[in-house]
Amino acid sequence: MTDNQSGRPDFGGVSRRNFLAGGTTVAAMSVAGCGDVLGDGNGDGGGPSGTIDASGSNTVAPITSWAGEQFENEYPDVLVDVAPEGTGAGFQEFCRANSAVQSASREITEDEVDLCEENDVDYDFLEVGLDGLSVVKNSENDWVDNVTLEELQLIWEFEATDEITHWSDVREEWPDEEIQLHARDSASGTFDYFTREINGEIGDVRDDYSATSQTNEIMGAVADNLHGFGWGGLGYLREIEDDQPIEAVPVESDADGEFYLPTEQNIEDGLYSPLARPLFAYVNLASLEEQTDLIGSFARFYTNGAQEFAREEGFYAAPDAVTDENHDKIDGWLDRVGSSPDGITVQRE
Repeated sequence: MTDNQSGRPDFGGVSRRNFLAGGTTVAAMSVAGCGDVLGDGNGDGGGPSGTIDASGSNTVAPITSWAGEQFENEYPDVLVDVAPEGTGAGFQEFCRANSAVQSASREITEDEVDLCEENDVDYDFLEVGLDGLSVVKNSENDWVDNVTLEELQLIWEFEATDEITHWSDVREEWPDEEIQLHARDSASGTFDYFTREINGEIGDVRDDYSATSQTNEIMGAVADNLHGFGWGGLGYLREIEDDQPIEAVPVESDADGEFYLPTEQNIEDGLYSPLARPLFAYVNLASLEEQTDLIGSFARFYTNGAQEFAREEGFYAAPDAVTDENHDKIDGWLDRVGSSPDGITVQRE
């Protein structure tokens, strides 16, 4: 069960592409902290070489992993080591200069900005794709045809813990049966995003739902229970919806007040809002300065193929304008570290 349009299952690795039990951990050493096991990464005529340590989001890890695998195929002296410990845990590593790249399913928080500043970690980010969160029900559930944003807050905010326990507590015409709630735990960027956008504050959530770091467990639990209800990465739903009794619920849009399913068109047109979000890759600029060709070439390669990488891993592509903005950022980074755009192996496409 994987994240076809929104984050892959958290196998303990990253993607369905042979990254099991240990992710893409292909070296014990990393760019930040342990040195470069293959070379200095600064372009000695043979192309980039070295190890890139990438921490962060379980959701975004499949895109970074696939980009890394393709980069390795092009440049055999490179290893890309992806550790999908979650966005929050990943930022703890990144902001302590223990990783060069940080996959993130949300923007960096103020506390994380402070941590980076404490450790003199200078950074910037690329937008690498779009993700959709799905609100899901069991397919045999014939009473929930749609859900408003107000109702989602009513169900999921902390104050709901003892107040909203049955379907009829949400709408009178819904059955007087207990809701079985399943969703991501507080270690995930997906949790941060949902609680902020729906409940108004990161971390504002009821304390009696079944919380897990594994989105495939959420989908499986809802598929197994008529009264199951939850949310998580859309792609996990896409992986099982044809074979198991689970489906997305149309959600009210804050764009026009209508109800929309999380389809590609609705997400890319901005109608499936607020439950669609950008995905990010943060870059430690000190790592770029230390290994300009390695980190610069990977950033350029990632940007060149980001739309393809996102779609290949079941997400949505960011607009062409975002790709251009990413390239312009990389040009600026290279200028800051005293390199020109043509001073790295991989060029802008």
